[in-house]
Amino acid sequence: MAITTNASNTYDPTASAQALTDKYTADLQARITEQTKAATATSAGLTSMKMALNNFTSSLLSLTNGKTMVAQGATLSNTAVGSATATATAAAGTYSLFVEKVATSNQISLGSIGGNAIPASGDGTLKIKLANNTDFTVDLSTANSDGDQTLSAKEIAAAINAEPKNNSRVTASVITIGGVPQLVLTSNVSGEEGALSIDGSAMADGDLKTALAVKPKQLVEAQDAVIWIGGKPADTSDLSNRVKQSSNTFSNIDGVKMTFTKAQADGDAPITLTVALDTSATATNAQSFVDAYNKLKAVLDGLTDPGDPASSKAAGAFSTDSGVRVLRDQLVRTLRETASGALATFGITAQRNGTLALDTTKLAAAVKANPTGLDKAIGNNSASAPSGIAGKLDKFVEIWTSSNGQLAQRETSVAKLQKTLTERQAKFETDYTTMYNRYKAQFTELQILQERMAQTTNMFDALFGNDKTK
Repeated sequence: MAITTNASNTYDPTASAQALTDKYTADLQARITEQTKAATATSAGLTSMKMALNNFTSSLLSLTNGKTMVAQGATLSNTAVGSATATATAAAGTYSLFVEKVATSNQISLGSIGGNAIPASGDGTLKIKLANNTDFTVDLSTANSDGDQTLSAKEIAAAINAEPKNNSRVTASVITIGGVPQLVLTSNVSGEEGALSIDGSAMADGDLKTALAVKPKQLVEAQDAVIWIGGKPADTSDLSNRVKQSSNTFSNIDGVKMTFTKAQADGDAPITLTVALDTSATATNAQSFVDAYNKLKAVLDGLTDPGDPASSKAAGAFSTDSGVRVLRDQLVRTLRETASGALATFGITAQRNGTLALDTTKLAAAVKANPTGLDKAIGNNSASAPSGIAGKLDKFVEIWTSSNGQLAQRETSVAKLQKTLTERQAKFETDYTTMYNRYKAQFTELQILQERMAQTTNMFDALFGNDKTK
């Protein structure tokens, strides 16, 4: 670099030091930046692939583990009476039913029992009894909360609800009718086994014991549900097809659950329960399988995409990674081989681009002809006994997702690389600062020298510039 002694030739040490430092470090920084960018892309790609593989495995497990792709449906001819559902094991058919009663929970009113004196300790034991013999006691001697030395219906209700041995079997509340508060007990045990009664015999004599001894008013009777399978017979003594229970949900027909909410009137015709193939739900299950595979393939396709420089389309994170391409190709090959056979029979076919498509019309016809064929073809990916296409696909995926599989190894490797690059970047920045400071000190000295030379030049100009002997 040529330096003149012209005073007008100003010099900036900071800019010169930075320019020279950048010149000597630019290539190294570019390499570190490029490697960091590649490592970050690889890490993001591994995360994306891990999520896709795990989602695919979870989808297969939820569709096939202990389940069936083929769905059965159950419907009642009168939906105002109730509803029904069926599992895949339910046998197709029709059944006649008559709903005589629906189960109800007992509710009683104890009338006006408030305003009585608080019983002494040990003399305030109230027993609440249920027909299923799950009784519990409440100590009313500690129920007073406002300190007025009397018990209100609200205080008694609070004591019943707070009793640990109650276990929410009975709910106490207060209803005011005509200005008079009434203690109301509601059984949370459905049917006749939840019928309520109270026993205050252990209490000391007094107004409270007398009030509790009054027979409660039945607001809602405890009642079991009663249905007749095949309809109610004319012979009232024939109970052979009568089903009575405390719950309104019945499972007497294998694989079918029926929940009734309304009883039929005497003389009503029986309702009809129809159990049959649910083509819509079956198609939904099959489409879920197709979607799960297509989503996984889309992620793998994106990660291995070679890109297109002509259209400025960037390549995928694993465009040159043979391992990821092998995984993708194995999945496609397995689906093509199977989809051209058993799966194709059920309307699941492989497309030219490797994705799957579902023909619901063909699926419905095939399942009707062979109800167990679809499950056999798809199989399951259970750990104990994998089978079918799901088992084969899961086998490939497990090579990557197992605890010491490809994903775990690659994640460890890229994490180490990122740590190394972080350390290299930190060292680079330290070296950059050292080099910059050295150059800046040198250029500062040069600037000082330049200024001194300029001052000397100016001095000689002043001494000899007006010499008249020349």
